[in-house]
Amino acid sequence: MSKSSNPLLAGMLLLILVPVASSFAAAPAAGNEAAVVATPGSLDSHPAADGAYASEVPDRDIVEHKDGTLAADNEAGTIPVAQELDFVRDNSFRKPYDESLKSVAKVEYYGTRYVGCEQYSLEIHAARPNQISTLIKTGGLSKFESRKSNQGVKIHGDPQGLGVAEERALLETFAFDTPVIELQKNPHAFKPLGMQKLPGMLTWKLEIARNDGYRQILNVDSHYGDIVKFIIMNAQGARVLDVALHDYRAIEGIRVPFAIDYRSPDGTLLASDRLARVEVMRTRS
Repeated sequence: MSKSSNPLLAGMLLLILVPVASSFAAAPAAGNEAAVVATPGSLDSHPAADGAYASEVPDRDIVEHKDGTLAADNEAGTIPVAQELDFVRDNSFRKPYDESLKSVAKVEYYGTRYVGCEQYSLEIHAARPNQISTLIKTGGLSKFESRKSNQGVKIHGDPQGLGVAEERALLETFAFDTPVIELQKNPHAFKPLGMQKLPGMLTWKLEIARNDGYRQILNVDSHYGDIVKFIIMNAQGARVLDVALHDYRAIEGIRVPFAIDYRSPDGTLLASDRLARVEVMRTRS
């Protein structure tokens, strides 16, 4: 995120965030509910970047690595940058959306999961602090359900496109808030890894400090502050899943990715989620 920036469902989600499932029993009280249907042109969908605004990093932002404090990463195409986390926190475009997200108690997503030529009804419920449940109808009475709550992670049925290990990794690493909010709460929540060029955009690259055995690398659009890609790795450092998020839109004051693609470590497309409707529920004031 430049000075101009989870969300899971993730969120992060929402993010990260990515059927019909029951609500979280322990979800905070919510009110002022609003449902938004995804119709072309009706939402604040930012236009596809042409790469012109972030073709290069300004020279003043790159400094010689002398004291070991410069954000850096060994991956090709990553540019070391000083004071990276300050740029992420101070993104003026992102501030109104992150402030709005703080009053959101729950977000529900409705859409379709595509796996090859097959498609399945998809529903996702995300709630504070970091609860998420997913339900995929797989035909007839068959369904796949996964849930992360304060009781732990539970998975029932056969997932579509993704394996159980990938679904578990998504649940374990889900975060309701965005990197900006997390950094406000804990300035050491992320390790800066520099900047990286992706097609059509320049991104900030951050590593999440986790205690659950997983490691997560985020790519955050330096202009809009959206998480556009994240990689989940296991405790041994092996890649588990690559996730790309795009078609971000402004929904009831927060930013939501309406398209999510899941790829294996070798780049194979495993599944794609496309949202059609999002409902935002806020805490009672």
